[in-house]
Amino acid sequence: MNIAFYSAKTGMIAQQNGMNVVANNIANVNTVGYKALRPSFADCIYTEQRATEPEWDTGHGQFLNKTDFMWEISGFTDTSQPLDYALPNDGFFMVRDYNGTDYLTRDGDFEISNVGDHWELVNCNGDFVLDYEGNHITVPFKVQTDENGNETVTNEINYTALTEMIGVYTVPNNWGLAQDDSNHFLVTQRSGDPVADRSLDKLEFYLERSSVDLASEMVNMIVSQRSYQLDAKVIQTADEMQQIANNIR
Repeated sequence: MNIAFYSAKTGMIAQQNGMNVVANNIANVNTVGYKALRPSFADCIYTEQRATEPEWDTGHGQFLNKTDFMWEISGFTDTSQPLDYALPNDGFFMVRDYNGTDYLTRDGDFEISNVGDHWELVNCNGDFVLDYEGNHITVPFKVQTDENGNETVTNEINYTALTEMIGVYTVPNNWGLAQDDSNHFLVTQRSGDPVADRSLDKLEFYLERSSVDLASEMVNMIVSQRSYQLDAKVIQTADEMQQIANNIR
């Protein structure tokens, strides 16, 4: 009887963890460059009842084994904004926050921010976008030359030069990256170190849409709810059977 309790308990915990993954996906359905996570479940260790009868092995429920990124590109949105960028490839932008932590992202929603006597390229959170050498990007402005050869820096951004400066990076194993906040990815030992790749294209005036398929996530949510309810019913039934057994004694 205890096996039924334990199996159902692990099932409820696993489905709750799976529901958290689905809820996080739904919450980021409109997050630029977000990659949906897919939960993967596995069986708990089986107990061998008799070596000669493998079909008698007793299971002990399930657990959330891992979550996998859905790296497919879902499409791009034309924003007509010159500081918006998208990557039609497997690359990432490298960004550094105020704590000095570097992370990868496919969110190219950039802005410019005044830093002392110059302007630097940042994302919507104020984190610094890095170039191919891993340095902050100082925004270049167009230079105007008069008839005497004197050069004057204008207030107009040189978007062509800026686009060339924005670094694009790749890692040996995308699946080894760790998810940080929504569309931020952290480098791990399994992913390998990021490497700058100047051959990868950048699309200006576009942003990458979230890879979340809302209809599929709603189906996954219903499946998790039904599985959770079934496990709860198993616990209730096992408890009732235990009460009957106790009353008989």
